[in-house]
Amino acid sequence: MSTAGRRPLLALAQRLAPYAIALLAIGWVLRSTDRVALLKALEHAPILPFVLVSAVMLVCNCAADTFAMRSVFGWFDCHVPYWDLFFVRASTYLLAVVNYHVGQAAIVGYLYKVRKVPFLRATGWILFIIGINVGTLFLLASAGAARAPSDLKLLRMVPLACGIGVVTYAGLLTLKPAPLARIGLFAPLFEMGIPGHIKGVLVRLPHVAVLLTWHFVSLRMFKVAVPWQAALLYLPAYFAVSSLPINVNGLGVAQLVAVAFFARFAEVPAGVTDVAGAQRAAVLAYSFATSGVSILLQVVLGFASLRRAARVAT
Repeated sequence: MSTAGRRPLLALAQRLAPYAIALLAIGWVLRSTDRVALLKALEHAPILPFVLVSAVMLVCNCAADTFAMRSVFGWFDCHVPYWDLFFVRASTYLLAVVNYHVGQAAIVGYLYKVRKVPFLRATGWILFIIGINVGTLFLLASAGAARAPSDLKLLRMVPLACGIGVVTYAGLLTLKPAPLARIGLFAPLFEMGIPGHIKGVLVRLPHVAVLLTWHFVSLRMFKVAVPWQAALLYLPAYFAVSSLPINVNGLGVAQLVAVAFFARFAEVPAGVTDVAGAQRAAVLAYSFATSGVSILLQVVLGFASLRRAARVAT
């Protein structure tokens, strides 16, 4: 087969790879899990209060995300009305359910079409925002990953990797190598510099705080009594792994990490002999339910915001 003929196959393989990895990881998790115990953990959870809390937290999550995004746009002298951006951001959840990056691309389209920001420059702003999102999670995750249990020793490399990444990236921002700084896509990153990246992390912290609160409460609802100190250490690492493209909407390898971090905190019903199995089932019930309900609520919020977002975008 010619090189040109292989390219579509390679592109298709790259597109399907995250789904394949996620399915394999979920299959591995379920294969080694007592599915009866998993169903019982789901049945005994307060599903209605859980859904209501998740709905409130999703709106707060969108509000905090909008605040951070609007702050970044303002630093580049693009001042967007908060509620306009809120509804545009909420409407992109419909696309983000399929692919997170497609949802972000919709924001680029809004900036280009409505705010008249050059396409490459708008893409650079979103690249900055995505980098700050992921970077903040990995920086916070370093503390938790350093204390990862023995069956996840690989995560103990996260602090070292983050340290090397931060130093290298800070060096590039300081030196501003011409071949990179001249590229329109990367220009906003160099314009922000190190002080701008620090500000980016600070305005992203309310968003992270909402996520921490949401999952801390959700864990408690599924009888996983994680102390707040442990939650502060481990949840950012869980979020960081969940955000990797080897997961699909928080499903996949993230469940393996959740079990390793949180299983020991799960309460075991009286009379249960397989303690480890029951604890594993409780954490998986939390993780699957949180991802599933989040997807459902994103769709609802996305559709509810669509009409207002369409008016804003015209």
